[in-house]
Amino acid sequence: MSGGKGGSQSSKVKIPSWAEQAMQQNLQKANEFGQIGYMPYYGPDVAAFTPMQEMGMQSAYDAAAAYGLAPQGGDAMAGMPQAQEFAGGVRGYSSGDLFEQARREFEMRNPQQAAQYNKQFTPYGTPETNPTYNQPQGIPYTDPVTGETKYYNVPWGQMQLPTNSF
Repeated sequence: MSGGKGGSQSSKVKIPSWAEQAMQQNLQKANEFGQIGYMPYYGPDVAAFTPMQEMGMQSAYDAAAAYGLAPQGGDAMAGMPQAQEFAGGVRGYSSGDLFEQARREFEMRNPQQAAQYNKQFTPYGTPETNPTYNQPQGIPYTDPVTGETKYYNVPWGQMQLPTNSF
């Protein structure tokens, strides 16, 4: 039997410089996109009934009422919210207003938490709708020499991370 003698092997993987540069650019872009924050959708989420569909439902309701199966003079669309009209005449329902309502409610109930959260992203809304809109923002990064967290302040839309942060 042999005593398990033998050599050891080691290998080293070197990332090509072209790939390393591309990765750094992707990380920079990811940091920029991370500053944007949530982007709500304000378009139609659900299509509304067409006028013909509404008339069809009302006719079915009226027929049921004629035979005593439903109260006379009822509205088949009762309980449905008012449909919104979007570009091109598209009618539908959007959750955008619900998002805005929830955001305002959160900021009212938890103003300190909302302020801390909002500092992490591009100012939301407009100067009229967001009291912190014009406050300076910064991108946190770790100084590679000292190891401390610093904030890199730039105008929005022109974000560039320090090149020595990688």
